[in-house]
Amino acid sequence: MAKRSKLSEYDSLKDLLLNQRNELNRRIEQRREELVVDQEPEDEVGLALRNSSTGMAIANIERELRTLAEIDLSLRRIETGDYGVCGLCGEKIPVARLKAIPWTRCCVECAGGKVTRSTSARNADYQADLLSMR
Repeated sequence: MAKRSKLSEYDSLKDLLLNQRNELNRRIEQRREELVVDQEPEDEVGLALRNSSTGMAIANIERELRTLAEIDLSLRRIETGDYGVCGLCGEKIPVARLKAIPWTRCCVECAGGKVTRSTSARNADYQADLLSMR
């Protein structure tokens, strides 16, 4: 019975991840379209404003792409059965944390900066997993 409720709990988190992925894809596409619009600024202030706005849009796209990569990794971890386990210490991540940040790969304690030599090596493995998605 407990196994069944755990599975349905992860199913709801999977739905949350899929919805978040769809929303991020929509926002990224919208921001990209906004960047393509090329209007000539009227003066130097307009040019500075456009450059600042473009820089912020690019930074937002980059942040959203990183989150999207984390979501995709989490969806794969659900499929492999590794989801909900801290990638640094190996402990179970509390469901409350997963509901708050469903793409998280570490528990609250490890996210707070508890890093040792062995956890650094495991973290490097997770970074390699993330890079292999590209």
